[in-house]
Amino acid sequence: MILDYIDTWKDIMQKPSDFYREMPETGGYFDPVIFSTVSAAIGTFIHLIFTPETDEVRKFISTVPIIAVMIPFIGIIALFVDATILYAVYKTLGGKGTYEGTAKFVLYSSAASSLIWIPFVGWIFGIYQVYLYIVGGKFVHEISMERSLAAVALSILLLLLFGVLIALSGLAPGQLTAL
Repeated sequence: MILDYIDTWKDIMQKPSDFYREMPETGGYFDPVIFSTVSAAIGTFIHLIFTPETDEVRKFISTVPIIAVMIPFIGIIALFVDATILYAVYKTLGGKGTYEGTAKFVLYSSAASSLIWIPFVGWIFGIYQVYLYIVGGKFVHEISMERSLAAVALSILLLLLFGVLIALSGLAPGQLTAL
């Protein structure tokens, strides 16, 4: 299992075109969900290692059992939301792939998120995760890199617009506690 994760991670990070070209687009979500859960756990662990110890960090560590369950669960939900939005945008732009194929490439793209927490360079892996989305979409939806880039850019804009609308609606996170 550990070697499978490491081999898959290396394939995604080093040869994403080959990985997504050969990735089965059917067969269920079990393997990609497990993969993205492990990536989220690794990212959380790395974040804890590199975060300076403060009272907030001590409180955070005391809740690790709860967080160990919640972060991967919330992360998986977020990735499926990403996949849903991306699938709709890809279909609008003429993509031929399935929702399952879209969800799989999004889940496997979380390989990069295991390194986002590294100080000073983590943002590079965030950008690389976006690149993995573009490459995955190209192969799953059988479209050009340019169209895949457009689909990912449009989905990011839609998510930003959604966030702005929530903030403007009066349901911003700081105001949810007042409800």
